[in-house]
Amino acid sequence: MIRRNLQDVAAMLKATASHSVGTTITGVAIDSRKVVPGNLFIPLQGNHSDGHAYIEQAIENGASAALWQKDATNAPTDFPLILVEDTLKALQQLAYAYRNQLKATFIGITGSNGKTTTKDMITNILATAYKVGKTAGNYNNEIGVPLTLLDLDEDVEMAVIEMGMGRPGDIRFLTDIVQPHIGIITNIGHAHIVNLGSLENIAAAKMELVAGIQPEGILLWNGDQPVLKEQVDKHDLRTKTFGAAPTNDFHVKNVSPYEGGSHMTISDSPFIFDVPFPGYHQAMNALTAIALARLVHLTDEHIQSGLHTPIPADKRNDVRTIGHITILDDTYKSNPESVRAALQTLYSIKTEAKKFFIMGDMIDMGDEAIQLHQQVADECTPEQLDGVFGLGELTSYTILAAEKTFGTAKARHFDQEESLMKHLRSLTNEPCILLFKASRALQFERLVEALEESLQR
Repeated sequence: MIRRNLQDVAAMLKATASHSVGTTITGVAIDSRKVVPGNLFIPLQGNHSDGHAYIEQAIENGASAALWQKDATNAPTDFPLILVEDTLKALQQLAYAYRNQLKATFIGITGSNGKTTTKDMITNILATAYKVGKTAGNYNNEIGVPLTLLDLDEDVEMAVIEMGMGRPGDIRFLTDIVQPHIGIITNIGHAHIVNLGSLENIAAAKMELVAGIQPEGILLWNGDQPVLKEQVDKHDLRTKTFGAAPTNDFHVKNVSPYEGGSHMTISDSPFIFDVPFPGYHQAMNALTAIALARLVHLTDEHIQSGLHTPIPADKRNDVRTIGHITILDDTYKSNPESVRAALQTLYSIKTEAKKFFIMGDMIDMGDEAIQLHQQVADECTPEQLDGVFGLGELTSYTILAAEKTFGTAKARHFDQEESLMKHLRSLTNEPCILLFKASRALQFERLVEALEESLQR
């Protein structure tokens, strides 16, 4: 993490420090409760709170200094401060300056789905040969990316930075700070369509990544998606593609699923990679990570070792077994592409147990929301599912469409969590697999936790 004397920090911000003699900062914090001794406290102003109000707590917890917005009142006396016009902009400026003092290779990754898992796979592979820093969790916005950069150690050799977006311009802002040597676009899907209106607009927004790529850099992108190719063709830059189609520079030759993962071969090697995560989409995430590893000349053995490093569960296809019941908890986010991937994961599991899909609304789908929810039913087949159940207003359209093939007994919509929970409990008297999929805002994790508690009694 950043370690500088306060005068150097002030110089990086083109500002002036007060009471700075002998003051050194180690790391930064924007939450006074998480300040540790030596931190530079950066109070941010939000819609409902102002971090400046918590300066005393930051000092008590050991902050060495703080940034202070010039229009904020009640500045502490006899405490090292750097006065700035805007603390958020100062955070971003400091991160930009610090990034330019590092000698690491920077990898910027974005995409509609799979970017966090792919980021973790890439990090684990790179860590077999390099000292690596990465975005923590999904700290991928205008606050999280600067914090990630400032948390990097000075001797880091590779930095894997995830970039998220909500609207046009977001990626452009972040890539200008990160200035990646290698850019990665995992895929284009319906996430954020409510803000951008079309897949073409989403692809254009994701392609903002290339604006910050170093002149000698390269873009690694999903060559299976024509909507992305249209955008790539507008730019003059070095590129490599990955995907399922044999026209890609790196493509899958064979994927053989097994319980808990798959074996995979790719176009440039006879090596059989073991991907210990279930689902074809995870094999594609691994392909992206392998393609990146090829660009930095890592061996198949390095790659395999990295793929076997565990990835923290975060409600993305988290698999848990309680007795004869298996729960696939994929309640982090939901859109048509991630629903399809989750169902393919469920279908790939070879078992005699019954399989049930429990779905909540996919939020922020814009004007196409009803149609997209109806189309989910096309991915649900009685040959591969023993039932599909919905909770949420929009999911009622999924269930109504699914009734045509499942009937009303096996395709059911519920208005209340309690009634759905009662029905799920009635299914757990025999071995079964339950896939839960919903947007995070629906708080489906509460439903999963409640079911787990009832199963453990």
